Amino acid sequence: MTATSRDRISFPAVADEIVQIARVEAERIGVTQTPVFLGSVQGGLVFPRLVYGANYNAAFPLRAVEQMAGPFEQLLDSGFPQSIVDQWVARFPSGLNALQLRAVNEFGVLADRSLMTVAPTSSGKTMIGELAAVQSVIEGKKAVFLLPYRAIVSEKFEEFGERYGASGLRVVRCTGDATDSVRDVLASRYDLGFFTYEMFLALVLGAPHLLNRIGLVVVDEAQFITDPRRGITVELILALLLRARAQGIHPQLILLSAVIGRLNGFDQWLDIPVLLSRDRPVPLIEGVLDRHGTFQYRDVDGMTKVDAMLPPNGIRVRKDKPGSQDVIVPLAQKLVGANEKLIVFRNQRGKAQGCARYLADALGKGPATATLSALPAQDLTSASRDLRRCLSGGTAFHNTNLLRAEREAIERGFRDPDGGIWVLASTTTLAAGINTPASTVILAEQEFRGEDGRAFTIAEYKNMAGRAGRLGFNETGKAIILAATPIERARLFHRYVEGTPEDVTSSFTEAALSTWVLRLLSQIRGVKAGDIPALLVNTFGGYAAARANPNWVATVEPQVASFVGRLLQTGLAEQGGDDVLHLTMLGQAVGGSSLSFESGLRLMELLRNVDVAATPALHILALVQVLQEMSDIYTPLFTRGRSEAARVNDVIVRYGRTMQRALQRYGPDEHEFWRRCKRAAILFDWVEGVPLDTLEQRYTANPYVGAIRYGDIMSIADGARFQLRSAHRILAALFPEQPAFLEGVDILLTRLEFGLPESCLPLRKINTALTRGQCLALSQAGAQTPEAVLGMTDEALAACVGDAMLQRLRSTHAQM
Repeated sequence: MTATSRDRISFPAVADEIVQIARVEAERIGVTQTPVFLGSVQGGLVFPRLVYGANYNAAFPLRAVEQMAGPFEQLLDSGFPQSIVDQWVARFPSGLNALQLRAVNEFGVLADRSLMTVAPTSSGKTMIGELAAVQSVIEGKKAVFLLPYRAIVSEKFEEFGERYGASGLRVVRCTGDATDSVRDVLASRYDLGFFTYEMFLALVLGAPHLLNRIGLVVVDEAQFITDPRRGITVELILALLLRARAQGIHPQLILLSAVIGRLNGFDQWLDIPVLLSRDRPVPLIEGVLDRHGTFQYRDVDGMTKVDAMLPPNGIRVRKDKPGSQDVIVPLAQKLVGANEKLIVFRNQRGKAQGCARYLADALGKGPATATLSALPAQDLTSASRDLRRCLSGGTAFHNTNLLRAEREAIERGFRDPDGGIWVLASTTTLAAGINTPASTVILAEQEFRGEDGRAFTIAEYKNMAGRAGRLGFNETGKAIILAATPIERARLFHRYVEGTPEDVTSSFTEAALSTWVLRLLSQIRGVKAGDIPALLVNTFGGYAAARANPNWVATVEPQVASFVGRLLQTGLAEQGGDDVLHLTMLGQAVGGSSLSFESGLRLMELLRNVDVAATPALHILALVQVLQEMSDIYTPLFTRGRSEAARVNDVIVRYGRTMQRALQRYGPDEHEFWRRCKRAAILFDWVEGVPLDTLEQRYTANPYVGAIRYGDIMSIADGARFQLRSAHRILAALFPEQPAFLEGVDILLTRLEFGLPESCLPLRKINTALTRGQCLALSQAGAQTPEAVLGMTDEALAACVGDAMLQRLRSTHAQM
């Protein structure tokens, strides 16, 4: 072996690490070991950190790692298609960057070796996964990319389809939408697949054979394992892949993560090397600007400096009291005047829209004509009108109040150097994965708004700051936090600019132990109750807990035993004569769902009290509002007075008194009952095709407090659709003799996705790009079938769908 003299490690630290690893690895296979380090060490005994050398590699050979110098043309000798290499050369004329070369040469990603890459935004991480994916396809295996959001999956699907489709690669996506390619995935008719975390886990649990055909799994935005709500899914996917190794299934695993803190044994749990880089292709200046115009920043050379960025007299109070607008306006005027593009992060949708509005007035820029012409014209919202006003002044906003087509148009326009959008005001969701680089990023707040009201983590700040710097356009990027006073400026600089991102932690908590155990049991055929703690240790949360506390397994054993009793009592599990515990069909339905254990039990009880034969499938929309997962969705409510009590009558009119009484079950207070009723009534109107502006007006009790906007409607509809998929599996297990009802739930899932009455669904078969507004306009014109639509005159059809869609429909029909 060889050693690096620059990096040393103490012997006691090595011994302690060995003791911990031996103990925890034993627990992972159900064996108890208690190694102890005997003896003592006096003085500072240190060793060089050792790395594998020539002798080790000779004794334990892996697939040879072919070294690359940088040019993509070298890949032709390894069988990469000329068309793909030519495309990479065109996109990146300078070849692989330093990070990508290390991944190839030092870590062997083109030799099927797994890797976790931790690097800043825009550092080229995705290309590492892209290289390995094409290598996997060349070898006759599938490659899958797992991503956190449907919007990112759709963006990558379209991007990779356009990039590689001409080379013969079959690209698919699965997000839970009707346009998914689930059949192609199950039949292995694909090469590259893009999935949301939840969809991939659901598919693999339902069809375990899929893993046998996958050569590469790329987990993008892997830092989501720390997310309180999404982390459990990421962790369960990784635990599933670890268990697959024991069955001889070894897909290459590549994790791509934004900058994070210490790994806390995460890499050891996965048994995966880590490529860590802090370098960015475009260097970043990070700093804090106060209301005196003073900018304290860390320059690209690492030195802390203080400059006057704005003259103090340029910052004036523009409304009744001081606010962020006082600084944002002169700052944007200065930066945009220097031909910079800006992203301004705001912590509320309304603030983002307001920011884009006042900057459109203040900057004096011309209209973003191309983006304006690409916007939809039907079924618009209050935010749609706002957006047109902003685009007319060269600004835009990006939040969930926008229609999907509007968001996509904004993203394209902002990416285009000549798109005419100079400032994009956005909520924090834009920080995760969407490709919208800017010259400068401005953070107007440092905390989330809502029920938690927590401050941004350092990692969240770094991700937002990482959007600054456009490769090929800027020599440096800038990230600017706004502060009120010099004292706050110094405090924020110390916390965020100089701060280290938080350590990697699991979202696992002992309070949620029942949910974790049930989810784990849904991944295996059977296990003895005494071996369940070993299953928990195979999760990252259990692994970390067992490392930190030698007695952790013993402390959870009584809780596990109690939970096993509840599983048997509720009929979710059965125990055979050999004491092997396995889930029943109902248990598999609950365990494979997105629900917590307690929510699963609640839903089972509610469903068992429903006369399915006499209940319309539509009424299940009301029932799922009782779940805690739906209560966690923000539902604006005007709580002064009793005006929102009218929502109870809305439910009675739409669903009847039986569902109204069901909505009162498990309710902590009157306001929560009203929120359930409000969500149920909104969903009824949504799937019945009520226009969006009508929905916003109908369910807004006060325009200033608790207003309902399109983003709220879609959050409720998407949440209901997500939970309804879980309810569907449970319904199928409870009522297998009711196929008509189950088919009705299937139809309801589609209606929830598109917000359409059942009579309009055939219109989606004409062209999947038809928007809700276009479908409703066609229906109102008397055309509810493909035949009726194609029989319309050009003038009548254009009035419903616009000229661009008219041409697409006529072209599609001509090719049939």
